Amino acid sequence: MSSSPSPVSAADLAGKRLRLGDGFICGDDSYWVQSDPADGGRTTLVTRDPQGHLVDLTPGYDLRTSVHEYGGTAVAMLCQHDGPLACFYDRCAGVVVVREPTGEFREVSEVGPWMYGNFQFLDNRHVVAVREDHSPELPEPQDSIVILDLKEANPGSGHTVAQGADFYFSPTVSDTGWIAWMEYDHPSMPWGSTRIIALAPDGTRHTVAHTPGVSSVHPQWAPDGSLYFLSDESGYWNFHRWADGEVTRLHDHPYDFCITQWVLCPPPYALLPGEVGTRVGCSWWQDGFCHVGILEPDSHLTELGVYGSASLAPAVSGKSVISVGTPTTPASLAILDWNSGELVQLVQESTLHIPAGAISVPELVRWHASNNDEVTGWHYPPNPGVDRPPLLVLSHGGPTSFSPAVFSLVTQYFTSRGIAVLDVNYSGSSTMGRAYRERLNGNWGILDVRDCVDGAQHLARLGLADPARMAIMGGSAGGFTTLGALTTTNVFSAGISMYGVADLEGLARDTDKFESHYTDALVAHYPEEVEIYHRRSPIYHVDRLSCPLLLLQGTEDKVVPLNQAQSMYDAVRAKGLEAELVLYDGEGHGFRQASTLEDAYTRILTFLTEVWS
Repeated sequence: MSSSPSPVSAADLAGKRLRLGDGFICGDDSYWVQSDPADGGRTTLVTRDPQGHLVDLTPGYDLRTSVHEYGGTAVAMLCQHDGPLACFYDRCAGVVVVREPTGEFREVSEVGPWMYGNFQFLDNRHVVAVREDHSPELPEPQDSIVILDLKEANPGSGHTVAQGADFYFSPTVSDTGWIAWMEYDHPSMPWGSTRIIALAPDGTRHTVAHTPGVSSVHPQWAPDGSLYFLSDESGYWNFHRWADGEVTRLHDHPYDFCITQWVLCPPPYALLPGEVGTRVGCSWWQDGFCHVGILEPDSHLTELGVYGSASLAPAVSGKSVISVGTPTTPASLAILDWNSGELVQLVQESTLHIPAGAISVPELVRWHASNNDEVTGWHYPPNPGVDRPPLLVLSHGGPTSFSPAVFSLVTQYFTSRGIAVLDVNYSGSSTMGRAYRERLNGNWGILDVRDCVDGAQHLARLGLADPARMAIMGGSAGGFTTLGALTTTNVFSAGISMYGVADLEGLARDTDKFESHYTDALVAHYPEEVEIYHRRSPIYHVDRLSCPLLLLQGTEDKVVPLNQAQSMYDAVRAKGLEAELVLYDGEGHGFRQASTLEDAYTRILTFLTEVWS
């Protein structure tokens, strides 16, 4: 490890890094959602005044929802002649609130067992939303698509237009009053088998897409009345169009044009009317990077830029808000002009200045598993360079997620101290097509562990890591992979699990509705095949643990409950092995408070330093 001073401190991770959310365009003005750890992680809607100063438009409110536990979009905006009309869900009071262009606030839902998100304006008086009912008499929370009247208190929590499916996502509204959405049922997930449904103004229901084993997501109405959506029927999420009762595939490219949909969000593409048909402003994942461009009516892709990551919003007057990340600059929100390709930055997630020469730039590495499966990851060499440095392997959460090649203060926190980082996109990761994603089906706890172990050993063979000083760290599902690697191999000399899964049976029994059947595909059917759950669970193999373990856990976590970390800690200590459990009051699934972030990463660095010294 390097003795040179690092430009990134644990306090920087906590206080100099925003969480950036959705962005909106209204005339010449721009608005966006952001969360500041220094403000307790509160999420608010902001803009800039004519002098460039930041203005909090929703002081005292927390614009965050926990629909499906992971939440997502909790605010919508409608441009009017006198300014923007906003509708949002306030997590603090548990109600839907309207912000008038005058700055006046008004609650339009009753306090009760309901959560809302994914708002879409039907007109200037009504919004369509996803509602989740947590009434105690229900066996599990109940999803619905509802309409809320913004001029009333909506007794009964809104007018229901769709109910009966286990999950609803992505309501979208046409200029003529049609509503469409994505829905699906247990035991699927949004990237498994889904349906696209369209509802006519006269109440007629149309099934747009419903093919078993196919994920159809992100519907959006075009100005001509047709409905666009993404489907992975080809093995990759490509664009399709529904018109006159028929679905047409618009192209056939071997790339994913969206990521897995864990949260409520707007469609990640822009529909751009053209002289010879609708053009689609979009992004696609190719060779690990995110390309932004336009899908032309003739299926040709016109590339505008390549980034580490990018997430688009629908277009307003030929422009979209885009969230972009690069390997060397903090993520930012910007305005993309689809005609000129020009990007105008709105805000960066971090203002911390790190000299360009001090930044560790990721390198794509590939290796092959014993069955010849190719696996990829991002290698961040230490800066300043160190011969055979210690290595920290990162196992991302999900597990049906991925790690992009983007600048991260967390990564730079380690690399600037002489620690190499390998961020593994193990088998089961997204953005590489359905076949790569489904490798993990039935193999969670096997292939993800194998790929992280193989990746570490691959770097050691190349002389890029010291095999005696390799650690692994992950959160949530990545914590499960971390614990699995520590209890099935002796490759790593230390491990850090943040809100990680230790007991698969406990997860299947106690987790939230959204993931309550997730392990059916990833592991085996529960409870019929419970013995497989026991074989894969790290808590049953603590006798194989041969290195120190650090466990970090929020007390309010409903996705991976506290008992997971507590039971793992108790089992390890009962064996007389070295472990530390740190609990953070008030934190849920993922740490948001500045004090938590600073303490957690200070502890992690101290832990690794002590182990490797």
